[in-house]
Order: sequence, then structure tokens, then C-alpha cells
Amino acid sequence: MKRDDSQTGPGNAEIRHYLGSIEGEALDFGSAKPGSVEFLARGEYSLNYRVWGPDKDLVARLITGTQMGLPLGEQALYEHHALELLAPSGVTPKPHHVDPQPDGLPYPLILEEYLPGRPLSYATDLAAAARCVARIHTLGVPDEHRLQSHPDPAPSILAESRGLITPYLDWEDAPRESKEALHRAFERIEQFLEQKGLFSEEDLAIVNYDLNTHNFVVYEGEARLLDWEKARIAPRTQDVAHFLLPTTTLWRDATAARLTEEQETEFVETYLAHGNVGDPGRFRTQLEAMRLIVSLRAVSWCAWALQATARSGRAITNEETLNKSRLYLEPGFLKDLFVI
Repeated sequence: MKRDDSQTGPGNAEIRHYLGSIEGEALDFGSAKPGSVEFLARGEYSLNYRVWGPDKDLVARLITGTQMGLPLGEQALYEHHALELLAPSGVTPKPHHVDPQPDGLPYPLILEEYLPGRPLSYATDLAAAARCVARIHTLGVPDEHRLQSHPDPAPSILAESRGLITPYLDWEDAPRESKEALHRAFERIEQFLEQKGLFSEEDLAIVNYDLNTHNFVVYEGEARLLDWEKARIAPRTQDVAHFLLPTTTLWRDATAARLTEEQETEFVETYLAHGNVGDPGRFRTQLEAMRLIVSLRAVSWCAWALQATARSGRAITNEETLNKSRLYLEPGFLKDLFVI
């Protein structure tokens, strides 16, 4: 049986066999029938296969890991539930089937709509991305949902960031200038967040939590958003801030770009025009705070990765990741990121 060297998991035949075993169930497959199966892509926590149908293709998504702290079967149910809640937006994959313990397969499985398209480009698709995110956020918070809820993410992110960064600050080989810049960043953020009532119930939405170009596909000029394994209820500015930050836009060498002020303005203005935002001024204040919060978490992880790798020699082996982590901890980068 031929397997793709880029993935570790079942081959196409095992996927076809499983699909054949459930073909007779009363599932909403449309006219798609289990036919040709092709390995599509390996995600950080998933293996994805395209299932070809007569007029509708599906994605068989095997859940190999979780960032939510859930058992894998529960992670599959969680992600499937998120897709059910998001379906009315029309810009996310429609879910068709979930199986926490599929017979003959090593991992839980989700069957979802295959969305065709090309990767999103910062240069040409910012307005399309903003419209897509706005359509999702305007769904609001469903009355009966089972998603994790973080109405004010600041305290938990600050605590997580402190836990990540402490080993770096205690590391003798860490550059003194970087340590000083990180200390000043924490101080600035803590002062900023002393404001009361920064976030409220009216600011909440279903957020992707990892919004970047690699989670989008663009088809006929419109963007759609994939990869909802970390969906949760949180302030909508969490997604907007994450998408715009240089720690996101510069992360992968193949698509690295630093957004100009004009590009950021285009994204935010398009989002506001389509996002049913009641108070744009309040939104902008929240966005400024969220940019600082999300930036802090990003550089804190980088600090943890560098010291852990140096001390153990094996924590992070991806050279691109290490190079970006070093860049993000340069004093000049930190000063610019946190305006300190």
C-alpha cells in the first residue's frame, strides 16, 4: 500500500473502507459518495484527505492532537460542534459527520465540506479576509453552545506569558537587552489593562484564535476560513489583532510580509463596514489592547522555545521557527512591537 511520505497515518484504502462502512447511514453527504481518496495535507494536529464525489467533495480530517487539553475523541466532537455553529456564515466548511472512535482508523474523524481555492495573499486579499471574518463574527454567540469561553482573555494570557517567559529571564545566556525590553513590555501592558470594563459581553463572538493566511482559501474573489480546532468564545478583537500582528505576518518565510499602515487600515475599515460594530471607537481601543496582549504571548512562547532548545538540545528542531524566535526577541523588534 502506497503512503505519502509527508504523513504518518492510514493510507487511502483505509479511509475508503471506513467511508464505505458508513455509506448507508442517514448522513447529509449530498450526492457525494465514497470514491477516490487522496492525501491532501498534514496539519499541526491533523491529517487531511480529500474525498472525491460526483458534484461535491469532502475532507476526511483525522484528529492527531489537540491544543485544547482534550482527549482526541472529545477534540473531534468539539471541532465538529464549532463547524455546526459556524455553518450559517457560509464561509466555513459545513460539517457532515463525526466519529470519535472510527473502526479501522487510528484517530478520530471529522467529515467536512471541501472548500476549493488558493492561499490568501496579504498583497491582494486583505479586504476579502476582512469580509470573511466579519461574517463569522456577526453570528454573535449562540444561545446553546459548548465552546470554551474567555470573555476577558487578558488575565489568562498574562499568566500564561509569565509562565513561558520566566525560564528565559532566568537564563544566563539570554541577551540583557532582550530581557530589559521584555520587562518593559510587561509593565506597559499591565498598566494598560488596569482600565476597567475593557471587554464586555457585547464584544464576544466565535473566534478562530489562530487567524493567519494559511487558514484561508480564496475562491472567485471571496475568502473562506478553515481550521477551527481552537474555536472559542472571546472578544472579536482577538482574531483581528492576531491577523494583523507582525509576529503572525512574518512567521513563515514563504509568505512573510510586514503590513503597511495602509494595509492595516484597509483590513480594519473593511471589517468595520461589514462587522456590525456598534461603537467603532471602543473597538479600536480594544484592538490596541489586544494587539499588546497577543504580541506578549507570541514573544513569550519564542523566549521559552529558545531557552528550552538551548538547554535540552531538542525542544524545537525546526530551524525556521528558531530563526523567527530569535528575530522576535531582538531588542529593536520588541521596542517596535510594544512601542516602548
